[in-house]
Amino acid sequence: MVRTECRQGATATSDASVPPKEPKREYKVGDKIRVNLYRGQIDHAIVRAVIQQIDGTKLQVDVVGLDLTALIDVRQVVE
Repeated sequence: MVRTECRQGATATSDASVPPKEPKREYKVGDKIRVNLYRGQIDHAIVRAVIQQIDGTKLQVDVVGLDLTALIDVRQVVE
């Protein structure tokens, strides 16, 4: 457990064993989503696979309009 001192004198604690937050949305194969691939470029994509890993959920997507398949983290999904 890590303990930090805040400006107002209160202490905040955080536990390193806290699991990552669950995604607010469940994704399934065939979902049409918008993703932030890089440098703020938002592209339309179709989910081809949902991969559950220890560190979180990954999505394999086909980007519409480009000959591109990407493995992304759910944090990169815009809508």
